[in-house]
Amino acid sequence: MKLVYKFVFLLILIAFTGCGEGTSNKRISLMGADGTKVNPNSLAYVSIEKNEDRKNKIELSKIQANAKIEIAKIHSKNQLKIAEVNAQTQQKIAKSDSITKITTSKLDATTKKESMQYTVYIVIAVVVFLIIALILLYLNSKKNRELTKKLQEEKLKHEQILRLKELEEHRLHKILDLVAAGKLPSSIEEEVILSISTTKGRIITSA
Repeated sequence: MKLVYKFVFLLILIAFTGCGEGTSNKRISLMGADGTKVNPNSLAYVSIEKNEDRKNKIELSKIQANAKIEIAKIHSKNQLKIAEVNAQTQQKIAKSDSITKITTSKLDATTKKESMQYTVYIVIAVVVFLIIALILLYLNSKKNRELTKKLQEEKLKHEQILRLKELEEHRLHKILDLVAAGKLPSSIEEEVILSISTTKGRIITSA
């Protein structure tokens, strides 16, 4: 805008300079070679003055038109510069937005990848925990079965021993009844008594 003001001021200065020169020329033309003055009320003087005024107005109109043209050029240049600056600004903003979107997309992709990895790790950990729990449960169940089986075997063995003792005692009671009744020979009685003593010893030892 300062440049515009300087240009306008220069044009006005040129216009006033032209007007001054026209007036001086008019005064010289109205004077004779000998320097005698012309009557200002004469028709020739009035016509010359009108022509000079018209020329001055035409020159001033030209100057004003040129000034407007120059102002319009400067204004158009300024508008062009403003448009270029706006275009560069928009381009920078678009570039920044695209970079931001790309960065955001990369961050989202990285976050999703990490989330998927964490999910996979959690699933693997849960599966391993379940496998370990099943193995421990199986081993515990197997140990319980083996212990139960051992207890049952010991119980059966104990019951079998008790049954054998009962049968042995029952057999001895019958033999003793036969001996008491005198139904056995004396030689057999001695063997029976010895056998009973040995059997009782075994029973007491096993008990």
